[in-house]
Parts: sequence; C-alpha cells; structure tokens
Amino acid sequence: MSLYDQRLEADLAAIRTRLQGVGDEVLHNLRHGARAVLDLDRRLANDTLIRDRAVNQATREVDHLCHLFVARHLPSGSHLRFISGVLRLAVAMERVGDYSVAICRVARQIESPLPDAVLNNIELMSEHARRALRAALDGFLEGDPDAAHVSRGFAAQTAALYPYAFEILSAAADSDPRPARDLFGALLVFRLLQRTAEQAENICQQTLFAVTGERKRDKRYRMLFVDENNAMVSKMAELACVESYPHAGRVGSAGLEAAAEFAPALRRFCRRRGMVLPADDAPRNFADALDSSRHYHVIVGLGVDPTNHCSVPYRTAALQWDLDQDATGGDSSAEELYRELMRRIRGLMTTLGVRDDE
Repeated sequence: MSLYDQRLEADLAAIRTRLQGVGDEVLHNLRHGARAVLDLDRRLANDTLIRDRAVNQATREVDHLCHLFVARHLPSGSHLRFISGVLRLAVAMERVGDYSVAICRVARQIESPLPDAVLNNIELMSEHARRALRAALDGFLEGDPDAAHVSRGFAAQTAALYPYAFEILSAAADSDPRPARDLFGALLVFRLLQRTAEQAENICQQTLFAVTGERKRDKRYRMLFVDENNAMVSKMAELACVESYPHAGRVGSAGLEAAAEFAPALRRFCRRRGMVLPADDAPRNFADALDSSRHYHVIVGLGVDPTNHCSVPYRTAALQWDLDQDATGGDSSAEELYRELMRRIRGLMTTLGVRDDE
C-alpha cells in the first residue's frame, strides 16, 4: 500500500471512529432520556441534557474531519459517497440528540406517574427505536447493506406501536385524573421515539448509497378518487391519473353509493381516447374501497367531502375538489371534465413530486 493510500485509510478510520463515538453517545442519551420519563427521574434528565452538549461538539468535529478529507484527497466514487453519507449522518445524529433533549425536558415536567399501559409502550418504542438506530449505524460503519433490512424491521415495529399508543393516550384523556400536561408530554415522547426510528431508516438509505451507489427510489402513493356514485367523474379521474402518471403508485376510485354501471358517456369517452375500461370492471362503494390493512396516502373527494363519510386514517390526507364541470351535457362536457380533472391532477402530482416522464 502506498503512503498516500495509507494516509487516506487512516483518515477514513479516524472519521469512522469519531462517528462511532457520536453514535454511542446519542444512543446512551436516548436510553437515559426514556428511562428518566419511565422513572420520573429529574436528576437523570438533567444529567442527560448536559451530555447533549458533547454530542453537538462531536458532530461538529465529524463535519470538520469530513471537510479536511475532501480538501486533502479530492475523493470520488465510493469514498465521496461515504463522506457524503457521513455528513448526512452527523445531521441525523444531532437531530436524535435533540429528540433526547426534548424527552428529558418532558421528564422534568411530568408531575405524576403515567398509566402502566403508557409506560409499557414508551419502553417498547424506546427499545425498538434504539435497536433500529444501532443496527443502522453499525451497517453504515461496516459497509453492510444487509443491516438496512434489520434496522428497517425494528423501525417498522416502532411505527406500528405509535397508533396503538395514541389510542391509549386518547382513552386516558377521557377518564384519567392526571394533569393534561402529563398526557401531552407522553404523546410528545411517543412522537420523538417514532422520529428516531425514521432517522434510522434514513441512515439505512445512506448505507445503500455509500456502498452500492443506489439512490432512494421515488415514493409511490396509494390514491383514491371518490364521488357520489363512481359512474363517471371519479372513474375518469382514476383513468386519467393512471394514463398520465403510470409510475405514481396505486390509484383507485369509488362512490359513496356505487351506481349499477358506468355512465355511457364515460364508455364513449374511453373509446375516443383509447383508454382501457375493462369489461368486467364496475363501480364500487367507498366503504368497500377502504382497505383496513393499508392506508391511502391521499383520498380526493370530487364534489364530496370524504371526511364526512369515513374516519380518515392518521397518515392519510383528505382533499376536496369542487369541479367547475360535470358530464351531464354529453360528450363535449366529458371532454371539458377531463381537462379540468387533468389540471387538478397535474397540480397534485407536482406537489407530491411525481413526474410523468419516468
């Protein structure tokens, strides 16, 4: 190995060692922050708050080492991807450190012990979040893409606990005599632990990028268009979206009360446009379209407000479009309706970051 290669490897080792130290300290603070909430230990909370200052200083040192590496070696390829990943990880570590600080501040404000069910969920989420973060960091430092799958599993477990924890807190708010501030504090702790798991997922993506050069895939969305009967407008919106944005994700349509069949004007429109409307396809009810196992990212009400007809899932955005056109006037109205829908759909896809040229 040449002298230059030895210097390069030594500099990389120094960066890995410093990043490892930052990760260990962040995990230590996260564990103690959660423990301070569980035990209502204000002394531990204050000690952990002070330790976060060292995390901030360490992340600045990592940043400095990365810039020195770039200046000395002008890296390219895998070395440049690694340094780019380290810089992003330093930001992620500082954010997780801030989450620990916020958790400690909550611990200092809670006045009475939280319900056992809430404490159990905090402990579980804390454990899953720490495991996800540990696996993600180890995978990055070791250049092991397989570790990303392990980390994502722990992150998924953390995310799955959050809705359940939210329901427990909601029930406690209705019947528990504890101060509302304590319950709001517990909700913040749940959210910060979930955000920690999400940071672990981001680190997994940086691992894949640093090792293989694989970039994060564009997000795919589950969308549902809803109108009164799914005979014309919502089905046209579904077909238009699928035709113009085939890579957007999974798109469907439904009606509050499904018609017996699609409108003749829709079938004629599809024939003129060359759109495929399967012969065995039929309007479906909104209630049947709601999938209890997977949420829609976006539900769009066309002339109706979907929030009045379902309990919108926590992660779903519900929109309402009041269209200027309808299809009651025949084929020309159908063309006008299509143009109006496309204008709205393009705006939505631009907002979501979906391109039509993939």
